Amino acid sequence: MRFYPPEFRVFAHEPTSERFAIEKQTPTVGEGVVALVPFLAGEIVFAFTGQVVPERTLFSLQLPDGEHLHDPWFMGKVLHHCDPNCTVDMERRRFTARRDIAAGDRVTMDYEQTEDVLFRPFECRCGAPNCRRYIVGRLARRRSGGGTSTPPTRPSRRDAPVRMRGGEAE
Repeated sequence: MRFYPPEFRVFAHEPTSERFAIEKQTPTVGEGVVALVPFLAGEIVFAFTGQVVPERTLFSLQLPDGEHLHDPWFMGKVLHHCDPNCTVDMERRRFTARRDIAAGDRVTMDYEQTEDVLFRPFECRCGAPNCRRYIVGRLARRRSGGGTSTPPTRPSRRDAPVRMRGGEAE
């Protein structure tokens, strides 16, 4: 069964409910994608699609041209990890396994691989030895000098997330 609505055409490596589940993780984390079948390192885990929008959303990834691909059906539910099991190719729109993924594992990505500024920065508790503790986006991290970071005391207006109201940015 498909995760994407019928108006999206079927495509190669499309995620299906035979290979993945979307499961509630915790009250604070929300939903995440879980592999139902194993994947080998280097294997395409899934391809994705969505709606190209000018603003970032909670369920979007940044495209190379600065626009965003909004996908609240599947890709937007992949959770962050500082040592993720997948890399993301935004030009080909697919996730590839960095290492073997077992059935039952969460599918994860590093949000700072694709995002200049996050829709909503957050405290990371992934437990990886290289955990950056606070995930803000790659440009915000560069401005702070890289490495681990702590929550800002006062967010810059320029870095404030774009909030959506009725499908339009506020």
